Amino acid sequence: MALRSRRGALALVALGLGWALVMQSLGWAQTSYYAFVKALGAGTTKIDAYHWETRDKSYIDGHFYSVKAPGLPLLLTPVSEVLDAAGGRTVAADAAKRAKEGGAAQWSYRALNVHAYGYDRANAIATKSRLERQAPLVWALGLVGTVIPALLLLVLVRRRVERVEPGLGALTAVTLGGATLIMPFAVNLFGHVLATLLAFAAFALAWHERDRPTPRLVLLALAGLLSGLAVTTEYPLAIAGAIVGLYAMLRPDAITAGPRALAARAGTYATGVILGVVPLFVYNLVAFGSITTLSYKNAVNEQGTTGHETLGLNDGGFFGIGVPAPRQALDLLISPRGVLVLIPIVVMACVGTWLLYRRGRRAEASVIGAIAAAYYLYDTGYWLPMGGGSPGPRFLIPMLPFLAVGLACAWRRYPGPTLALAVPSAVTMVVATITMPLIGPGGTATWMDRLEIANFQHTFLSVLGLDNGWAAIAPVLLLFAAAAVLAARSAPRLALLRGQARPAALTLLAWGVLAGLVAPAYGEEEISGAIVGPTGKVIHTAHQSLVVAAVLVAALVLLVTIRRSADAVDDEVPTDAALETQARERTRTPRLPWRPREPIGVQHHRPDPETA
Repeated sequence: MALRSRRGALALVALGLGWALVMQSLGWAQTSYYAFVKALGAGTTKIDAYHWETRDKSYIDGHFYSVKAPGLPLLLTPVSEVLDAAGGRTVAADAAKRAKEGGAAQWSYRALNVHAYGYDRANAIATKSRLERQAPLVWALGLVGTVIPALLLLVLVRRRVERVEPGLGALTAVTLGGATLIMPFAVNLFGHVLATLLAFAAFALAWHERDRPTPRLVLLALAGLLSGLAVTTEYPLAIAGAIVGLYAMLRPDAITAGPRALAARAGTYATGVILGVVPLFVYNLVAFGSITTLSYKNAVNEQGTTGHETLGLNDGGFFGIGVPAPRQALDLLISPRGVLVLIPIVVMACVGTWLLYRRGRRAEASVIGAIAAAYYLYDTGYWLPMGGGSPGPRFLIPMLPFLAVGLACAWRRYPGPTLALAVPSAVTMVVATITMPLIGPGGTATWMDRLEIANFQHTFLSVLGLDNGWAAIAPVLLLFAAAAVLAARSAPRLALLRGQARPAALTLLAWGVLAGLVAPAYGEEEISGAIVGPTGKVIHTAHQSLVVAAVLVAALVLLVTIRRSADAVDDEVPTDAALETQARERTRTPRLPWRPREPIGVQHHRPDPETA
């Protein structure tokens, strides 16, 4: 068991190192965050001096602001100041120069069209040069703002899963990190991963408190604080915070105790939430003069020659959220960037959540299901459901670690189908991450186009003078592969894969048909908020090749794994019943560690069988 635990830890380390090596080129979101950080470092909330570096900005009362929530920039500003004091700007400029001389020139946003910079060619060239010099600094900030939070999220998921499915914590955590949208967003400077970490940590803390034999309100206050900080980092995390808060309040013995106990728990959690959003209120007050004014107000729609020609990008509905649209509901599922197409492992996570419910963890499974349903419903009503040129519906990221808890049950009960969907998910996410996760109007075909010509994202080796071809990306791929192998070897031997060949093959076939035939035929009307293509649909010329590659890799992995499981020894594998018994024992109120003993010397009369 100790060896398996070490393998699991090493798997997470390998995955984290792989993320750390990737140096993504910049897009509007990353440059918006960095402009925010630079402004805070200069003692202001306004990004007037940097606003041409990004289009993710708002124009309020004559000044430009980042549209991003302040949580991540507040975390990164001290880090940025330390880097600047240590000569980070000079080091970054030198690194970018070496990378460019070595053939790696994709540091800046690739769509640097003159019209995006006030129709001023000189401004566009100067901005591009500035972004290239700053790219290594954005990467360094990303180590703190995304890579470390992603790794902490996996550690937390692993620990929580071990209480549900002993031995499968590392495998489940690596599946979350390598086969879902956590993979590309662990290496891009967005606030999603940090906010998701905070929200899931709140849930884990509330779960721990409910499992205690006696209530401890300080844990509820901490859970509320984490939920509030999640909102300060990403506004939509209020959805998860509200559901976790209800779960935290409704502890069974508090329900029995009556309204006063419930009110005390609700008040404690709410107090923590309020403390967590204080940084947001302070920022809003300083920046806009009101604690209720959010940075999304007056978001820039068209820049024009002034940088703010038209405003109101998110003014429709409630900050861009309206009535759920049927077309968008399907887009989120079966379009070429839909959940069922790019990260089908979510299907098994939903199945596993149902298994968790049947096992007796009904409250926790209900929370997981409610959070998944709430974010899906919210995204069906948002005007930009995919989040622009994203490698999938990024606004659904908060639900992923919650669903990962259920995924552990699916790994245990249905290992064949789970493996059959985990591998294609990993293939699509890894390919997206190492090529061009923030895709343009070309859609997912862009990934295979770049893979074919070995035009990858930069890595740390790129700043040492190596280009961005196979040699530079190879260490990243080796670390990702090592993480997968170590995670698999950290789990109990899946001899239960015996007899799983047919369901696994059918599952893989079903996904191949959906992803390779149905999704391209269904198409996608919008990318980055604009109708694209002559018929209003994206042309997915190379999408099928991505699906074929994923199917072939998955088939090979299934073949090897199932053949190896045939040689596994039965007594090396805990039975399903044994694991479920262990899980039930963990949910029971702990028994007293002692029991009354009879006084020494006291003897009980036992009837003599001869005379009874």
